Amino acid sequence: MNQNDQRLALALKIRFGTAPSEPNEQQLAAIKRDIQSLAAQGRTPTDHDWQEVVSMHCPGAGKYKYAGADNSDLITLLQMATRK
Repeated sequence: MNQNDQRLALALKIRFGTAPSEPNEQQLAAIKRDIQSLAAQGRTPTDHDWQEVVSMHCPGAGKYKYAGADNSDLITLLQMATRK
């Protein structure tokens, strides 16, 4: 996982309370793909959209609580993590 992917994974972990090992590389790739699909449809993914996608790919979502940095701008993190 590159540094931008690691930042996005950490933000998702903190924001949506995933298990310590989530999201892994495969889960993160699936989350990025699904969110990008919503964006390609002309939608700006909402917090609810993010929560549904993360919960679909990370079974531990919502079962953990973490304290950490503000990760309110998931779109920016996704853009950084999907740059080529």
